[in-house]
Amino acid sequence: MIRIRGHAAIYGEVWYDEEPPYTSGVDIVLYRHRPVPLAGAGSVPFLSLVTDLAPVAEDIAQGFDKDCRYEIRRAETKDGLRTEYIADPRPRLEDFIQFYDDFARQKSLPPCYREWLGAACEAGQLILTAAVSDDAILVWHAYIRCGRTAGLEYSGSLFRKRESDYRALVGRANRWLHWQDMLRLKQAGLTRYDWGGLFEDESMPQRAGINGFKRGFGGRPERSYDCTVPVTMRGRLYLPVRDAWRRWQRPGGAAEKSA
Repeated sequence: MIRIRGHAAIYGEVWYDEEPPYTSGVDIVLYRHRPVPLAGAGSVPFLSLVTDLAPVAEDIAQGFDKDCRYEIRRAETKDGLRTEYIADPRPRLEDFIQFYDDFARQKSLPPCYREWLGAACEAGQLILTAAVSDDAILVWHAYIRCGRTAGLEYSGSLFRKRESDYRALVGRANRWLHWQDMLRLKQAGLTRYDWGGLFEDESMPQRAGINGFKRGFGGRPERSYDCTVPVTMRGRLYLPVRDAWRRWQRPGGAAEKSA
């Protein structure tokens, strides 16, 4: 379980088929990407794409589209890239955070959730990977690991306002890194690669482009649910206050990652 101290309550995150421990010491349990919603709990549907890592590597790659396979092959044979797979990310966490937050500023995205990253790291459930060229990191990925599933939580690259050749190199490095991550995760015994979400509304070109990038790797759409369950009196009292505050801040009550 990933434990996060919020403003007025302690949260515990459990992922996929994981169940919270009998004595968890938290006020609110957050079930992330649960296969079915919990009866009586507040649930938010979540659409993602999942790649099966159980087949042999050649069969997995056959599920990629032609352009994706070409970009990976070129990155492997001509770009001189190397990968870093960081199973204990504590010494590198600040490097990742600084890189991702620079990326987020360029893209007008929120910065990464530092508290969650630190808590996932302490729980032993965070994996970082990077694609490197000439000692410069081009792409970072961050995964939550639970059971036999790795879920992509963050992906960042810095290539805006750079020449077209460099942007193309970073694009190839990103695809190549996803493939290398799949191979390392498969080697570690994992069988599911969760792409971290699909946009259901593709009316915006940027969203359609992100979905198209992920679909280029094949995989299958999968619906899951994020459920929130208070387990102490503090949690039961605090949760409706928190939800009302969020609705007031953001009309429509869009879900967010932070606690």
